[in-house]
Amino acid sequence: MSTTEFLSSAQEIFSALSPNPLREKAWSRFLELGLPNKSTDAFRYVSLRKIYDLFLKRSSHIPIKESIAPYLLSEYHLVFVNGKFSRELSNSPPQMVILPLQEALKSYGPFLQGRLAKNLKEETDPFAALNMALQDQSVFCYLPPKQIIETPLQIIYYGENGYHPSHLTFFCSTESELNIITTLIGSGFHHTSLDVAIEDRSHFSHLETSVHGSGIHFSDFKATLKKSSTLKNLSLQLANRLSRSRLRVSLLGEEANALLQGLWHLTENHQSHTHAHVEHVAPSARSLQKYKGVLKDFSQSSFEGKIYVHPEAQKTEAYQLNHNLLLNEGTVANAKPNLEIFADDVKASHGATTAQVDEEHLFYLQSRGHTKELARNLLVRGFIQEVLDQIPYPSLKEQLESHVF
Repeated sequence: MSTTEFLSSAQEIFSALSPNPLREKAWSRFLELGLPNKSTDAFRYVSLRKIYDLFLKRSSHIPIKESIAPYLLSEYHLVFVNGKFSRELSNSPPQMVILPLQEALKSYGPFLQGRLAKNLKEETDPFAALNMALQDQSVFCYLPPKQIIETPLQIIYYGENGYHPSHLTFFCSTESELNIITTLIGSGFHHTSLDVAIEDRSHFSHLETSVHGSGIHFSDFKATLKKSSTLKNLSLQLANRLSRSRLRVSLLGEEANALLQGLWHLTENHQSHTHAHVEHVAPSARSLQKYKGVLKDFSQSSFEGKIYVHPEAQKTEAYQLNHNLLLNEGTVANAKPNLEIFADDVKASHGATTAQVDEEHLFYLQSRGHTKELARNLLVRGFIQEVLDQIPYPSLKEQLESHVF
């Protein structure tokens, strides 16, 4: 499909949706930004042809509850079918308020209107603007103060064929705690957007998996952290033909702490691309970005990370690492870590490595009676084990390990 056909299909979807001011502003922003090409820096390594070849037409297939059941990991779950929230298939925690965005604007308008307007004004990614313009039903989730939900909340994105944009906004009030698991299922082009406000002394964790996906997944994750709040985000890209993760995290309060981790395990000609931007605005905050990739066959990956430290963000600690293990000569891993620091009392570092399996280590394991294939798997396991150990759910960890090994 050409870019002209892509735009025509997107216009057809936009025209069929119910109009509202936010949707129209997002569509205008999308047209203003225009579609990227290979000269667009943020999409330099992305196979745009795979995206444009998709016909942007919503699938009519609606799965029954039994179709979702094999993928359920928690009693609490929000289910999106072809990008649209399904209240019938979902079961949310009783402490949380779950509302469609248009309804939430009536009760939480001052927060939502300002946040959405700011996000759209600052948006530089045309696909993110397109997500906001074409999503059928945004969802707002409110967690009241001092509410701790110990059971994780699973978000399931289920869709076949077509384009499936979805948008979720979370507001975690003061001294609250919430753990999220995201599960992507099916084919097509999934574009998931998750925007999280983490208030004072609140804790939010997000584990994103794509073991069951077989199409294209664009993931947008945005978070703002207030005083003494914490964020843990772990992304596991293991199955999709093309994945692109964009993370934008702002540490707005003193002693906020953000941990961003990721793992991609790629085979065939699959691709994974990660863009992480961490902004330190307040003093005495800490962030760590740590991403690992294993590439096989003719797969490709890219990592671009930035740490931006404002002048007032003294006593910042910020670190960034990307390590890649190449199992074949046909693989390609690109890395571009960078720092922009405008404060003078800062501890910060960044680095990236790309390496092949160590032949001496391989020989040593073979000399101990292991086959070459098993020896290689043991070395790969040693490389990624620290990431897998971050998964707090045993059944999910076992499932992921069986997929990788």
